[in-house]
Amino acid sequence: MHLEATSTERQDAFPAPRLVPAPRAVRLAWVDVVKAVGLVWIVWNHVAERLFGLPLFANPSADWPPLATRIAQLAPLGGYAWGHGWLGVPLNLFRWIGWAGDQGVGLFLIAGGFGLTWGLLARGVGVALPVREFWRRRALRIYPLWWAAHLFFLVPCLLLGRGLEPAAGTFWLDLLGVRLTPYQLYYFAPSWWYVGLLVQLCAVYPLLWIALRRAGPGRFLAWTLAIAFALRGAGLLVFHHHLDGYLDAWSRGAIFVTRLPEFALGMALASWMHAAPAATDVRLRAHATRVAALGTLALGGVLSLGLLGMTVAPFLLGASVFALLYAPASHPGRERGVWSWLGRHSYSLFLVQHPFIAACVPRAGVGGPGRVAAGIAAALVLTVMSAVALEWFVDACRARVRRIGWRRAVTALLVAAPGVALVLVIAEMVVRHEAPREVWGWGERPSLQPDDAFGWRLRPSTKTRLRWLGYDYVVRANKLGFPGPDRPEERAPGMLRILVTGDAFSSAEGVDTDLAWPRLLEPALRARTGGRVVEVLNFAITGYGPNQEAAVVGAFAPRFRPDVVVVEMFVNDFDDALISDDSFRESIGFGRPDPHGWPSLLAPPHLLDLMKVELLEPPLAWLTGTPTRRGYALGSFPALERDRPGLEQGRRITGARLQQIAAAARAVGGRLVILMVPAPGQICVPQELAYWPRGVDLSDAGRFDPERPQRWAGELAAWVGAEYHDLRDVLGGGVCPYQASNMHWTADGHRRVADAVATWLAPSAGDRT
Repeated sequence: MHLEATSTERQDAFPAPRLVPAPRAVRLAWVDVVKAVGLVWIVWNHVAERLFGLPLFANPSADWPPLATRIAQLAPLGGYAWGHGWLGVPLNLFRWIGWAGDQGVGLFLIAGGFGLTWGLLARGVGVALPVREFWRRRALRIYPLWWAAHLFFLVPCLLLGRGLEPAAGTFWLDLLGVRLTPYQLYYFAPSWWYVGLLVQLCAVYPLLWIALRRAGPGRFLAWTLAIAFALRGAGLLVFHHHLDGYLDAWSRGAIFVTRLPEFALGMALASWMHAAPAATDVRLRAHATRVAALGTLALGGVLSLGLLGMTVAPFLLGASVFALLYAPASHPGRERGVWSWLGRHSYSLFLVQHPFIAACVPRAGVGGPGRVAAGIAAALVLTVMSAVALEWFVDACRARVRRIGWRRAVTALLVAAPGVALVLVIAEMVVRHEAPREVWGWGERPSLQPDDAFGWRLRPSTKTRLRWLGYDYVVRANKLGFPGPDRPEERAPGMLRILVTGDAFSSAEGVDTDLAWPRLLEPALRARTGGRVVEVLNFAITGYGPNQEAAVVGAFAPRFRPDVVVVEMFVNDFDDALISDDSFRESIGFGRPDPHGWPSLLAPPHLLDLMKVELLEPPLAWLTGTPTRRGYALGSFPALERDRPGLEQGRRITGARLQQIAAAARAVGGRLVILMVPAPGQICVPQELAYWPRGVDLSDAGRFDPERPQRWAGELAAWVGAEYHDLRDVLGGGVCPYQASNMHWTADGHRRVADAVATWLAPSAGDRT
């Protein structure tokens, strides 16, 4: 496929189109230096954003604050950052320079447009660019390292259960470099949005080449800027006023035309330099050019604070920085050294830097200078080592393919891949059948659905069997989407009606719905009240905390008018109070692929989770001297840690929600009872819980405050006028009532709680109708 020139041009002006390697002599060393500076600035930007948050200037969004707020963010940080007075000066410089790092993308675009065009001009390619050969070369430059980067990060993502997911369609689109929607744009590594832009620019480059060669660099650049600025500005206005969800993506460069000006500048510059290298070099080095660049840089900075200013600000900033950088970058001897090496390897370094920065550099306010410096150093070392390894792997694969030929390489891959895939599929199916895991969200997700009023609830009128981490039980939901049978709102004469809300200990997780303590409470109360009609309404759902429980009581107490409202609390409720419904729904896994479906066999989640938890986490915990993550979470040890300054806000929110519940109970004349469920480690010994982490001792007063949840709950119960019961008195002693491999009660635990609650309620039961 060729884009043909006119017959006169084919005969007189240009040779037959052919792509051959450019001579080394025509490769300009300063291009690598510009790319190196762009890369360093991008890395700097990502580190600064981790430490200081996202800058407001040059980042228009749906919730962009007023101009005064954007300007105020640039004010110097208060006095003595990190308690080291003089460090405030370099710290502010680090922040400002890092926040301006988006200009690194502009340098990449200018250098990219220049490099492509300069190489073609050096080879003597005419207007009729051999498109297929050009695209093939670009694809071989972009995709092998792109795919290798996905493969490199895929294994840790699969082991962690988040990040790259082959079972999701987005993963396969990303392999093609398709990053168009707001979600796709920042998928896995946010900085990878640039690769999607690069793919688009390479795809349309043959048309840009024709326009450049026919119109000349001056007219080409003028027309390109006029069209691109008009479209970019119109898009900013439209998306700001009507489709604000796409404003950031449009401004960033999700569609190539929005960042075409910088790329076109590089193309035009290559054409000018090829036609008149000495004159162009003199103009770029001129004192007047540098002065104009400084003025343009200042203008671009001011314009980046406003929406319409962002029409031209990225171009002005990128062009001015390039003009200031050209002279030092083209200094003799730059073809050697660190900057040249960084430029030559900038693509591989760019692909791996952001995930390592996100993993190693702490967020704002976490850790002191030493922790931050160590994190930055670790991220940089891992970036360089991984980029070198990535290039070595790709080069080795290419060399192997050249030795055996494409056909044999493809045949070998087609023979080996199905065998490996079959082994993984069989292993995954065995794990799913024999020991299913809790992956890609909560184990209860198949029984749940999102809910606007309560965050989530059971799927109404359904029966769901759940199996994971030693559990195998059946959840039965009524038409309201809560555990148990359907109940009429009307009360029978002489009925004692009890409304229960809480989390997985009442819903109940790990045992069949019919064995949950609220169901067992009905016959226990009938036996203690001489056969009185008793109805226990179970409005508990796994994962519920104070926010959801207050919403449930507020919605259903006026409808069912219970005599007693029982709120079951757990030690992590003060944490749950701080979490939004949206965050809960995300953690549940709504919208994620089904971990038990056939498509998920492409990314065997159960097998990988088994390997991570059973094979990798124990030796890692032993080497680092830290507890295993899953065991520490199952034992609810984080909720008992002493140094939890943010938890005070959770306490205040919980108190406010209990006030709402108390008011709703009083409005119907109901009695409010609060039950406090202990953590497994508060009543069981390590030998009874298979997951108890090595080295965790609740008697360590410097690390844990195991009485705090009960102390706070008791104080809040007294404050709202509720009856309070600490279930440690019921569950402690004798056989451990918690599942040995999980964190919830056995059937015996539910029976004990039901009997205890019946004892507390029966003596106070009145003859109400």
